[in-house]
Amino acid sequence: MDIAEGVTPAYLKLAQIKFCLTLPQFKEDPDLISSLLAGIVQNNMAPYYKEVCTDLSWIFDQTLYDKMAANNAKRMAELEQEKNPTMVDDDDPVSGIWQAKLLYLCSIGDREEATKLAESKLEEKNVPKSQQIDTVFALFRVAYFHGCDIPAMKKAIDKATELIEGGSGGDWSARNKLKAYDGIWSLAIRDFNRAAKLFVDVVPTFESYELADFSTIIKYTVYSSMIAFPRYELKKTLMHHGVMAQALNSDSKELKDYFVSLYEGQYSKFLVYLARIEMNMKQDPLLHPHYKYYVQEMRLLAYKQILQAYRSLSLDYMAESFGVTKGFVEKEVARFAAAGRLTCKIDHVAGAVVTSSTSKNSLQLGAPESRLERGILYQTTVKKGDILLNRLKKLARVMDF
Repeated sequence: MDIAEGVTPAYLKLAQIKFCLTLPQFKEDPDLISSLLAGIVQNNMAPYYKEVCTDLSWIFDQTLYDKMAANNAKRMAELEQEKNPTMVDDDDPVSGIWQAKLLYLCSIGDREEATKLAESKLEEKNVPKSQQIDTVFALFRVAYFHGCDIPAMKKAIDKATELIEGGSGGDWSARNKLKAYDGIWSLAIRDFNRAAKLFVDVVPTFESYELADFSTIIKYTVYSSMIAFPRYELKKTLMHHGVMAQALNSDSKELKDYFVSLYEGQYSKFLVYLARIEMNMKQDPLLHPHYKYYVQEMRLLAYKQILQAYRSLSLDYMAESFGVTKGFVEKEVARFAAAGRLTCKIDHVAGAVVTSSTSKNSLQLGAPESRLERGILYQTTVKKGDILLNRLKKLARVMDF
């Protein structure tokens, strides 16, 4: 099975369907069950069918399995016999055969055989560097497809980095692909800062369609950028970034609305979009372990943003701005303040949130939530400094007179 340029293999979508079926709310969903089974049968994924039956406690259909397994064996035999009559003496038909086999084993979900073949080729000294890199990327996709196996993904990324960055290294295409794979890996380990930088860099030249489709990369770029970059960088990154801006203005308008709602302080809309993001993350096997953290940090970011412009802000106003109850806001702000994440305190008598801009926590350079504070503090200082200078000039003129 060859991977068509610019086309993401259809079987990769089955991993998310399978994951959704492990969630309580989708466990018995007939449409998801039907879609998963249809995808398995269509691609003759006998090994994956066995894995799915075990993981989802499906009744195993031996007849169906035998039929798909026979088709798998037939296709492997065909690949073994395939020779390209147009090859010149310098071409290596044997290399092409094992690479085709590896791609086919990946496409039918045969993790064990795909891993065994890939690792055996990495041990052979006569395999060209470019083929070794492609093989490691295949190992990463295997780990990614089969439950986002963190240790196996890390092993593949480390090996790919070693091959590409060490010695003669890889070509531009290999380095470019590594950014996409590394970005996915960074999301898997909740390194949103690294993921955002990698995705922003790779979007204009994205070509790793064997890993994910372009819309998925755009989605991951927005998610990671929103939590990683300070407010003053976001617009430049998302809306003034050629390919990125084009995607957000055409096929990903909801992601654009998510960004705009926070950037422009439309907090009630922002919480609505964030709730949708949360639902999406829950159903994504890569992001599911991080959705609670992500939603909490984004709400915290919104609270910090609205409080920046005030020394004191009523709880009623905050509740109205976010479209939630006063009790919800009070509880959230109190929790973040107690944890030292918000530099403020609640005045229960006045029913207001009083900010504490001089808190040492807000000046810690390593605290991601303090970046916006420092930007606004700088602007405020400059503004007040200008006012003071103007007053001193007026006073000087009066004294001279």
